[in-house]
Amino acid sequence: MKKRLNILLTIFIIFLASSTSSTVSATQNTVNPNEMMATIEVLSTYPRGHDNEEKELARKLIIDTFKKYGLTVTTQTFDAEFFDWEKTKEGRDNPFSTYSAVNIIGTLSPNTTVKTEDILIIGAHYDGIKDIPAANDNASGVAVMLELARLLHNVPSDTEIRFIAFDAEEDGLLGSKHYVEQLGADSDRVIGMLNFDMLAAKKEQNVKIYSADGEESFLSDLLKNNENYKNIQVREYDSGGTSDHASFHPKAIPNLFFSHPAVHGEYHNENDTTEHISPDMLAYAADAGQVIARQIMSEQTPTYQAIARPIIDNTVYPLAHTVRIPFGSKKEVEEATGIYFTQVPSDDNMAKYQATIQLFDLPQPLTLTATSHWGWFSSPMIDFHDTGISLEELTTMMNQKFGKTELENRWDNIYGNAYYIEYDEQENIFIMYINSYEAEMEGYTLVNNELVRMESASAANEIHIYKEDGKLVREEVINKPSDTLPVTEHAKQAWEKIKPLLSTEEIAEISFITIGSDGIGGRTSVNMENYLSEPVEEVYEPNEDLPEDYTYTIFNHLDGVHLYLDYIDLTNPLGNSYNEKDALTNVTMARAMKAQIFPYELRKDYYADIKWNDFSKLVVALLLQKTDWEFDMIQSSWLEDASSALYEFGILESASETEFAPNDTITREAAAVILHKIYQYMDIKDDSKDGQPTLYNDDSDISTWAKESVYHMQLAKIMSDIENNLFLPQSNYTLEQAVITLLNLYEKK
Repeated sequence: MKKRLNILLTIFIIFLASSTSSTVSATQNTVNPNEMMATIEVLSTYPRGHDNEEKELARKLIIDTFKKYGLTVTTQTFDAEFFDWEKTKEGRDNPFSTYSAVNIIGTLSPNTTVKTEDILIIGAHYDGIKDIPAANDNASGVAVMLELARLLHNVPSDTEIRFIAFDAEEDGLLGSKHYVEQLGADSDRVIGMLNFDMLAAKKEQNVKIYSADGEESFLSDLLKNNENYKNIQVREYDSGGTSDHASFHPKAIPNLFFSHPAVHGEYHNENDTTEHISPDMLAYAADAGQVIARQIMSEQTPTYQAIARPIIDNTVYPLAHTVRIPFGSKKEVEEATGIYFTQVPSDDNMAKYQATIQLFDLPQPLTLTATSHWGWFSSPMIDFHDTGISLEELTTMMNQKFGKTELENRWDNIYGNAYYIEYDEQENIFIMYINSYEAEMEGYTLVNNELVRMESASAANEIHIYKEDGKLVREEVINKPSDTLPVTEHAKQAWEKIKPLLSTEEIAEISFITIGSDGIGGRTSVNMENYLSEPVEEVYEPNEDLPEDYTYTIFNHLDGVHLYLDYIDLTNPLGNSYNEKDALTNVTMARAMKAQIFPYELRKDYYADIKWNDFSKLVVALLLQKTDWEFDMIQSSWLEDASSALYEFGILESASETEFAPNDTITREAAAVILHKIYQYMDIKDDSKDGQPTLYNDDSDISTWAKESVYHMQLAKIMSDIENNLFLPQSNYTLEQAVITLLNLYEKK
């Protein structure tokens, strides 16, 4: 697709209305990458940090370009606040500073006979990091936005188009947040927002398309109407940070974000220069923007108001007391509960979601509300105002379900939730909050392999610094064995369950054990982390400006392995580590996480067939731990397709039996070949040369190209049979098998 854009001078688009089957006439839409590159060249000579004087020149360029294309130009001036590190170094109480920021809006008014009330916003931030060219972040997005103004300014339109250059994005999306706050009644007219930010680094090769929640909308449907974009994928930006489209998300305004992950060595530094910009990627983003905009602008397409906002789901979902509402993303909450949420407009910067539920035994349908920030759901809540349910009725039901508690209006549930009622006695209104269950933590060490209770559950010694009578006090708190705290029965049971599954060497490495729980089937029932203190030249300590009522704490973690055990999962028959097989599985995952070769988020797919890209990520993590690979070598594009790293470094060869698409599964014999190549690349001391392999009972089923590797991995004790001396070469390789074999590689010298 990119090559096609590079050689075509003219692109003919057939527009299809999303809500009808009518066809909009084809139009000549020529994207000019040279003009966009010229814009980036100029903007790169204007450092655009909040205290760079050249930023005013960038504003003038944008305003002049908007006027050149006949747009009505307005500006929004506002005070932007940022965290000032210089003030922090000076120890000031208020570490924030402010500056005057300016949003620039160029409006293209509807000009057709029949007009809609719709508004489409096309935006890019023009500010940058202080004293750098900021070519990709974000002169590239500004160039695409100005190119869209050129492409669209003479197009007949029944829709108002607002081109907006946002300021103060780098200080926390302040420009777009201010703009959204000032929208007022126009908020209901905005049908969509297209955001262009950091989208043209050559190293990334392709523009990615995101939305604030990773979900598709009518905007992506319009883009897919075009043959060139029919296979696009909309993703959630998970590379850290976000951009101005996120400010529109709380208002339930559909959005698309054209960008890519940050490029190491170029992001936010002096290497963000024009020479690293891809004209092809600029052309792709600009063309995609106009494909969407022209369909919306066409007189032959009606208003998009009806499909621009989420459709309310009137399903009443049962919420049983045994259902865990996890702390996680919307998708994770929906998968865990079977309750599906609909987004509704919010009055603040948090996206708001609602679902209709039946709570336990209460007959009345209730509204469950959750807010989301950075993709994570907050604690859901139920407002009982005007529901006809009294506080007495609700507390009676909760006591019946969970028993009376010492804490007023609070109930803990070992299935993973804690319920708390906030009651306004004066107004006689009450709200129930559903939080994550967290049992009180206990800290232990080992003496002769038996538990000894520590004074604190914190696996660290602490230094407390506070002010008393105007003077700084420095108090050292050593976490030592307690003379009074007992070893609890549930701690003993949890340790006795896990101790036989650990080797003598592993037990000897343990310096601290935390016993706790987040309920049945929670985040993790066993975890191990290796702590080793590294010399620090200078540790920050507060000075005399420390407020009187504030205590500053320095944590010095205890060296060694820290073991976490969830006693409910280990000792309750419903727990996910109660039986020995499940406990061993969780210990294996804990070992892999301790080795830093297994990401936590893959746990839920532990028994599933592993995708090639996920396996490649595990291999890259292994090589970072066991070879001279450095994290600085990792390209952001490898996050999308980690296998490219294995090909780039010659571990694997293209056009071979071990070449896969990212989402392909892998057979066990292909996995053996890959493991063999990694084994050789790691230059492991080979103790398998002189041995004789044991032929598998299904040896004849193993492909000729894989046999040497299959038996080499058997002799090296990396990969063995499944059962009954059967290798099952054509069976799919699972995540569980991958973790075990990579751990075997990890432990080799």
